[in-house]
Amino acid sequence: MGHHRNRRRVPIKAPHSIQGEEMEHLTGSANLPHDVWTLIVGRTAAQSVRDLCSLRMSCTAARNVGEEDFVYRCASIPVSDQRWWSLSPMHQPARNFLARCRQSRHLKVLFRSAVSDLFLGGCRFAGMETMHVVTAHGHSAAQYTVFMMLMLRDNFESKNKGLETLRGLEAASALTICKLEFRGVIQGTWTHLHRVPMLNAENLVCSSHACPSRGNMGAIYRHQRCGRGWHVNDGDGGAAHISCVHCRADYELILFVHLFD
Repeated sequence: MGHHRNRRRVPIKAPHSIQGEEMEHLTGSANLPHDVWTLIVGRTAAQSVRDLCSLRMSCTAARNVGEEDFVYRCASIPVSDQRWWSLSPMHQPARNFLARCRQSRHLKVLFRSAVSDLFLGGCRFAGMETMHVVTAHGHSAAQYTVFMMLMLRDNFESKNKGLETLRGLEAASALTICKLEFRGVIQGTWTHLHRVPMLNAENLVCSSHACPSRGNMGAIYRHQRCGRGWHVNDGDGGAAHISCVHCRADYELILFVHLFD
């Protein structure tokens, strides 16, 4: 008994490779796989640009991944917030960030830039080219804008393409959100620069003398705007009840021009 009582206990040490600092080194955030970092940084960018900037300052891995195109394409940009687009020197960091977003093909930023070129004093040709690029990626508000530009032309082929786009937007119940997004961009602080599209009789689509709703879209629009006070929401009136797609296109043309008011 005495022999066992006096036996010394020898502490067993863990190998150095799994102790303290080494364990921290092996499991630290810097050693996460690149795909995991991309997921983390991308999700952060989609939630908040401020949080993205903070995360990028946390470590080298986050900073490196934060410079990738994928992350800039995910960035949550409040397109209608004019502070992001201000020319003031105090907003230069925001403009630099937006320039990087455009370079990475951020669809909402490209859409905003295209609208600016088309209607706010930029290059119309460049704006239309950019709008077609964004449309090709399935951006609904860009499709709506192209639809309007097509309908404002006088040739038959353009109007037919526009009608096809209108049917697609109606089928997807996307018209209201498209108009809200477009209006959010156009109703900014540059109202003096607006190139307001002109609507002439030649632009109207319905030409059938047998159509009972032909020529009444202006009156319907005024009723919706003045009587209901909300002229953009298609779920609350609008021309959705009109069976003639040509008349519905005429209504959308009238509404589109008044989005600039």
